[in-house]
Amino acid sequence: MVTGGCFLNDQRLVWYMASQAEGAIEKIREFDVSITRIRDISVCVPPGELLTKLRKLIIQSPGIELLEDTLVTGLIKTNGNISGVTALDLTTGAFFVIQAKAVVLATGGLVGELYPRTSNNPFGINTDSSGTGHAMAYLAGAELIDMEMIQFVPIPANPSCLNLRYFPDFWEGPYINRHGEIVESNVGSYQGKSYSHLFVQKLYRELEKGNGPLFIDQRNLKKPSAGPKIRSWHQRRRLISKLGIDPHENKIEITIGSHFGMGGIRVNEKTETTIPGLFAAGEVMGGLHGGLRMAGYSFTQMIVFGFKAGKQAAQYALEKHFLEVPDPEVDVEKKRVFGFLLSKDDQVFARDLKRQLQQIMQHDVFVIRDRNGLEEAKRGILSIKSRIPALIVPDFKSFNLEWARAIEFSLMIEAAHVIVESALAREESRGFHFRSDFPGQDNQRWLRHTVIKRHKNQLALDLSPVELYKMNPEVQA
Repeated sequence: MVTGGCFLNDQRLVWYMASQAEGAIEKIREFDVSITRIRDISVCVPPGELLTKLRKLIIQSPGIELLEDTLVTGLIKTNGNISGVTALDLTTGAFFVIQAKAVVLATGGLVGELYPRTSNNPFGINTDSSGTGHAMAYLAGAELIDMEMIQFVPIPANPSCLNLRYFPDFWEGPYINRHGEIVESNVGSYQGKSYSHLFVQKLYRELEKGNGPLFIDQRNLKKPSAGPKIRSWHQRRRLISKLGIDPHENKIEITIGSHFGMGGIRVNEKTETTIPGLFAAGEVMGGLHGGLRMAGYSFTQMIVFGFKAGKQAAQYALEKHFLEVPDPEVDVEKKRVFGFLLSKDDQVFARDLKRQLQQIMQHDVFVIRDRNGLEEAKRGILSIKSRIPALIVPDFKSFNLEWARAIEFSLMIEAAHVIVESALAREESRGFHFRSDFPGQDNQRWLRHTVIKRHKNQLALDLSPVELYKMNPEVQA
């Protein structure tokens, strides 16, 4: 993880996850979830089964109220400490406050909705990976680190709605260009394989040369063995064959899409953020992966730090008392949320602004970047931010999904702004942040985290040295 992440990882988080992974798997076994060992160092946990059993456990547990169809719009602080959240009941349109001694942010991904092509929306199903949790933490004053680190991966280009990552052997290639020339036949030589920034940059440059489209063609290769008896894997292989997108049967066109945000909310091994009472776990937390997320590590991240965040938040809550929620802060947020329902002269729809944002990110904050492009992206994002007050949604409150999308987009644009500012600050190339105007990795000057925080209602950027807790770059050599 550390060498693959180009030494930008928070090594304390890495070592904590590595030491706690086996214990987290054993805890999952206690939920009576079937776990299949794949290799000596990896197992498969069926996500559907796990989520179903966890949901049932939550519902059956006394003292837990599960609020579904509820959109949290913001975090509330009292004297610098978390005191609750503001929320919207999507079934009725009622705005309310949840008073809380501790809050765990586990809002997931950052980059799925920021780009027009992404692996985050399989079969075109929107998974709301839009960085809203990152933005809420930032607006509340928490620190975000290394937000420029965005992972891109090859995804199917046609049919474009599929967007799914299929199965590991699919991405081994070989990759060919439109002339039938082999672009890459040994993906296994890259650290991280098809998740590698070096591999993705190679594909991107081939497209930039005008040699696209690119394809995966395995028609002359022997089909892999069935492998472990994992029901979901076999179901997916049958579906892929039925859809006509098995690379052993057809030449599959691919493109490059967004996949994962390595940056996020700054936390320590206890999942504590820089705001007392606020915790973060899963993809919303930053620092763990550095400049590259290896395949399969995000699930380990979720369970290890998910267990930890729940335990730490519970312990924190036991030791604290409820803080009085400041009415003026709540009133400001309520006015903002209901402001979307008001009629405006200069009207704009969230879907149109989102499309503009995606084109900006695709053009200037993609695989290869430079100052001119990033400055242009910043201007475009600030222009879109200025249009947020003009967002228009239908004037009804019950199940108004356009209202929810407008609220979410107002947070999503904040996340995009933070990403661009971080990318402008890092004047080197490291992991998935490649600057054509600074093409080399510079450990002497840039073995540092980009740190962004909101200070006096303005974005403030700082740099923080990477703590070489266990390893340093000389170990890699």
